[in-house]
Amino acid sequence: MDHIQPDTCVMPCSDRTTVESIFRNSQDAIVVTDQERRIVWCNAPFERLIGYRLPELKGQSITRLYAEAEDFDLPSPTALGTEALNGDHSYPMSYVRQDGVVIETETIGWTLQMHDSTPIGHAKIIRDKTEENRISRAKEKLFHLAMEQNINSVEKIDAVLSLACEFLGMPVGLISLLRDDSMAVIQAKSTLAQISPGTRFALRDCDCSLTLAGESPVHVVSREQARPHPLLPQIGQRCYIGVPLMVGDDRVGTLSFLNPLPRASFSTAERDLVTILARFVSQHIANEKRLRALQRAATQDWLTGAGSNRQFHRDLENVFQTVRRNDAQASLILFDIDHFKSINDQYGHDMGDRVLAEIARRAQLAIGPNRKLYRVGGEEFAVILPGSCADSASIMAEQLRQKLAEAADDGKNLPKLTASFGVAELDPDLVTREAWLKCADIALYASKNNGRNRVTSNRMDDNIPTSSERIENTSPTVPNRIDV
Repeated sequence: MDHIQPDTCVMPCSDRTTVESIFRNSQDAIVVTDQERRIVWCNAPFERLIGYRLPELKGQSITRLYAEAEDFDLPSPTALGTEALNGDHSYPMSYVRQDGVVIETETIGWTLQMHDSTPIGHAKIIRDKTEENRISRAKEKLFHLAMEQNINSVEKIDAVLSLACEFLGMPVGLISLLRDDSMAVIQAKSTLAQISPGTRFALRDCDCSLTLAGESPVHVVSREQARPHPLLPQIGQRCYIGVPLMVGDDRVGTLSFLNPLPRASFSTAERDLVTILARFVSQHIANEKRLRALQRAATQDWLTGAGSNRQFHRDLENVFQTVRRNDAQASLILFDIDHFKSINDQYGHDMGDRVLAEIARRAQLAIGPNRKLYRVGGEEFAVILPGSCADSASIMAEQLRQKLAEAADDGKNLPKLTASFGVAELDPDLVTREAWLKCADIALYASKNNGRNRVTSNRMDDNIPTSSERIENTSPTVPNRIDV
């Protein structure tokens, strides 16, 4: 018999034997009680659902199976009046299985009547909604997490891991990103071992390699199937489920859950929820990647990797204000590739891009990891040197000049390169960062005007103004080369 969909709550019958014959082969769990709610009959699906056999239940009040105290006081359908007798009588209800597990159900009740309308008892169809309700609650929590505005992405993903570990009954949850031939943990939830963000493990040594290659969740539930996981060397692994993390068409990592204990197979609903969680995590990873890309675009030059012009002006202002507050020293180096236009004209813009990238690479190596190179124009670069006087900055500029001139001899088929440099120490009379910048630019222009491929500082050339007033009155034929 197919699942029963009753049209009314009332079933006239000659006796309970007739009811039993109707319901015996139903796939739904069905129980029949008398007027006092004593169980008189149930079918095999009800026995399997509740864990008891009919001989153990017969004559017992069905209320002994209720999980919630308020359900003891539910009125019988006959007590609900004519409306209940002639319409659907469906309600959520929880029962306690023989092993103590609570079962959440949808219960549909009928009143059984004799042909003369004399009530003789009640019948209930009981449909197990435990897993469905569990999934619904998890999805609802995920929805609220997605909508939450008061926590950041890291906190949201941490909450997702906690939600999934609780839902699956798995003590370890990992979000790991692919790094060449290894995986790097970016977030973890574990009650078994300390797993810190940044921890790496070999991809070939675990089930994550299968997960990355698959289209749907990979899941194993026994030690014979599961591969040992390098993050649980002393504990072992018997149970695993993982799903790939996708950003666009790229497989960037995995969301996975581990357990040293075996378990029953993962249900379709559990696998589906893990897939939904992976999409949620993937979306946040994609958002973070976009945010980092925007931040890089604002702070880093796309071609050379040097600091952007916008970041240069921010940092220059910060250094200017710090020097003024602390009565300290600072110098600024500007340099420009000589005859760069002719390189583009003769060799093409692809070669021009290669030259700029190589210049930036060599310059950054020369100034060291603790100082920052900036690209402030097409072929113009800058270095800010807090704590340096003009003499020490000029020495560094000379080292840079020599290093860049060697680029053509480095076996990379680059044309001969030279660069001109301007150095400006932040004198007390330079009362704005714009004046300081223009002082360095005037020094750079002096190098260009005196034959190129040289270093000029505001301490070496008396013609270079060192006060804001003199700079403002400098001949307009001297360009301000930097786009302020």
